[in-house]
Amino acid sequence: MAEDRNLESAEAPKKKKKRPAEGEQAAVRRTKKSAAQETGGEQASVRRAKQPADQMTGDDSAAKEREARKRARQKRERERQAQQRKMILTGIIVISLIVLLVVMFLLVRSFRKAGKSQTGTSSGTAVQQTQGVTAVDPAGTSGSAESAAQGTQAQPETQPEAAPVSADAVLAASDRMAAMYDYDAAIAYVQSQPGYESNADYMAAIQRYTDTKATCIPYDVEEIPHVFYHSLLNDSRGFDPAISGDFVANDNNAWMCSVNEFNTITQQMYDYGCVLVSMHDLVTEYRDENGEVHFEKNTNLMLPPGKHPVIMSEDDLSYYHAYENQGIASKLVLDENGKVKCEYINENGETLVGDYDVVPLLSSFIDAHPDFSYHNRHCMIALTGYNGVFGYRTDTVYLTRDPEHLDANQAIWLEQHPEFDFDQDVAEAKVIADALKAEGYEFASHTWGHRRVNTASVEALKEDNEKWVNTVVPIVGEVDSIIFAHGTDLCGPEDYSYDNEKFAYFKSVGYNYYANVDGSVPVWNQLRDNYVRTGRIDIDGYRLYQAMTGVQSAMADFEQIGVHDIESFFDQSRITPVVIPQ
Repeated sequence: MAEDRNLESAEAPKKKKKRPAEGEQAAVRRTKKSAAQETGGEQASVRRAKQPADQMTGDDSAAKEREARKRARQKRERERQAQQRKMILTGIIVISLIVLLVVMFLLVRSFRKAGKSQTGTSSGTAVQQTQGVTAVDPAGTSGSAESAAQGTQAQPETQPEAAPVSADAVLAASDRMAAMYDYDAAIAYVQSQPGYESNADYMAAIQRYTDTKATCIPYDVEEIPHVFYHSLLNDSRGFDPAISGDFVANDNNAWMCSVNEFNTITQQMYDYGCVLVSMHDLVTEYRDENGEVHFEKNTNLMLPPGKHPVIMSEDDLSYYHAYENQGIASKLVLDENGKVKCEYINENGETLVGDYDVVPLLSSFIDAHPDFSYHNRHCMIALTGYNGVFGYRTDTVYLTRDPEHLDANQAIWLEQHPEFDFDQDVAEAKVIADALKAEGYEFASHTWGHRRVNTASVEALKEDNEKWVNTVVPIVGEVDSIIFAHGTDLCGPEDYSYDNEKFAYFKSVGYNYYANVDGSVPVWNQLRDNYVRTGRIDIDGYRLYQAMTGVQSAMADFEQIGVHDIESFFDQSRITPVVIPQ
């Protein structure tokens, strides 16, 4: 570019500048000066005009700044107010949710109570059992099989579970609990009703229960007798040698009672003030840090003055084949109301369902006389297993039909019942067991094979107990009691000790409560740190006959439970004299 510019300059022809004239120069100078002055005046005017404009611009900026600050304050105020409204709204929502949850909880509990009450009213006494405790609902009667479906071997204890739908039902239920001497449960149940303080009948009932409880006194549990029965005879076939044979007739004559004898004795016991309790009521149970079970004498068995606590049990509720055609019930069944009853085939071959043995008879009596039972105690049922339980053929020999172990009676029965379904019998027996637990009964081992524990070896007893555990426990649940067959025991009246191999074995597999038969004294209980042991008194034809004919020990046994005038109800179908079969 520089070279181009130089080249262009070299080629252009040079011209000489012309100097203006002096007058022209003066005119030019005047013109420039005038222009400059004009320019200066314009600039001054501009400066004068600009000065107020600048001043106006500064005022506007200040105003705008103030306006901006005002808007900022207003914005912050709006944000603060919005935050407050948000916090208030959140609080309202939280409180509303809490109220809603409380209302829902109360409604659900109310519905549950109402539902339980309806169930209890329709099916009777709903019972839940745990080891040592059976809870009976306030419905008012013993329960059905359905209500006991979740039960396990237990000791009854009354506790309210459901709210009846009316005040009358509430008071009927609480009165029943109080009649069974469970005053605390009765009071708690009434107090669980909404607005009970404003209900005069409720408050009067609470006062009545409180006053009656205050009259109760502790009873010495070491002085509580233990009585027991075998299955009952409903007609004279079992006493008749022409029908049952000499041996069986004599056996029934000695060891059985008739239904009429049982009913009369039960009424006399009730009239005397007897109250059924359990072996478990003799002690309080606790476990040490190693899980070992220990027992202490129960000093808090409270009953009104004039009462006589008694333990009751029933042996051999299995309905053996040997009982057939002897006037003894054939099996336990449920009636249309879910109550345990007996199936009984009468002399005409008709099959009847009703109260034909100790179990349903006792349940019906307690339903009508709840004060015959302490906290819904009924009796302890001692079961063998070799012919099954409750009249159901649940031993595995009926399934395997192993000829080496199948006896003649079992073989005949299977031949007569080709429709037999082992699994169905086991299932039905389980329903019966659950229903019995619901009504307040307990179970004990009677050994699987009705063994004489005094003469059997330790090995034989182990084998026998394993059979019981394998075939009976799946039906009745775990038990902690064993009632020895034939009235035998592991030793004499001296204390059990772990040096006794039989006791050591039974204790190791969970048995803590033991019972023999000892009619030599009216009461015999042995309460120790690691076991409970009772001597039972047999109520049967032999003992009744002894008392009726003046044998002092037998008379003392019956007098302590209020049984008298035995000759007035002694069954006239019996063979006399009544002797022990040889």
